[in-house]
Amino acid sequence: MAGESDHQVSTSEAARRTKGGKRGKATQRVQIDEEVTDDNEAEEESDSGDDDDRYDYRTLAKILETVPKLTSRNYYSWCTLIKANLRVVPYATRHLEGKYDRSHPKWNRTFDNALVGVLRSTLDTEGEHNVLHLLLDISKNHLTFHQAWKKIERSLTSEAARTSRRIALLAQLNEVKMFHADAHKLIQEIRAMQTETSLLGAPFSDDALYAALQRCTIRHPVYKETVATVHQVSFDALATALTTRQSAMESVPGQKVDPRQASTRTAGTNEEQAYDAESDTGSAKTATKPKRIRCWVCKRHGHSARQCDASVTIPENSPLAKTN
Repeated sequence: MAGESDHQVSTSEAARRTKGGKRGKATQRVQIDEEVTDDNEAEEESDSGDDDDRYDYRTLAKILETVPKLTSRNYYSWCTLIKANLRVVPYATRHLEGKYDRSHPKWNRTFDNALVGVLRSTLDTEGEHNVLHLLLDISKNHLTFHQAWKKIERSLTSEAARTSRRIALLAQLNEVKMFHADAHKLIQEIRAMQTETSLLGAPFSDDALYAALQRCTIRHPVYKETVATVHQVSFDALATALTTRQSAMESVPGQKVDPRQASTRTAGTNEEQAYDAESDTGSAKTATKPKRIRCWVCKRHGHSARQCDASVTIPENSPLAKTN
């Protein structure tokens, strides 16, 4: 009996040791996994810090140098280009969306200040449609990149701003003109206005676009026949016809000259020819012009003394009288 009890005690102790060993190994593994995770997180944080340090103000300004200046008329295109260019910069989009704020552990004040600085540099403060008030509002307060972005968005996308912008685009559409017979550039300008009004939520009608394009080309010496042959009242149809006409014109070297320049050149040539003709006529008149001969008898011009019919009284003491 004593031997059996001893055997049971030894067996239970061995089982406890085995369980303890397993728990110890499991605890050790958990500690190792936690250490590896901490190391990975530290490496990620260090990598993110290195990425933020690499993108300073000069680097960001170089990336955004193709973005046009923000005015009161081009917010939507400016916004699209800013977001597209910042996608190549790590964590810049998260700063813009506000996911990385001042309370976030991955917040980088230097990187955020560089983003705010380069955002200020894209604001137009001198042009006719400048947004100087936005620059003053952003500079006056120490705003984060997300806060500065939201301030610009609220200022330029309000209902009053949208209505004012659409009115300005309508006036711009009515005043659009074509230069140097470049119909393709004119069509691009009109399409850009249409895109911006679509972003505003109230796009121009196709009739308004067609009317603007027709007004600019219906009296042009190169495109008036093309406009007359387009029977479909559609902006796309007229734009296609004008583009085809311009491509055909540019394919012929002799037709690349602007008609206005050609008429000016022709007028200049005609003026030169008229001047030469006048000069030749003047020289001919000068050559055939009779000499102004003066008669010493009657003191008149146009004949000599031999041809003079005036009666002359010769004094008695004159040598002529003695000769007679």
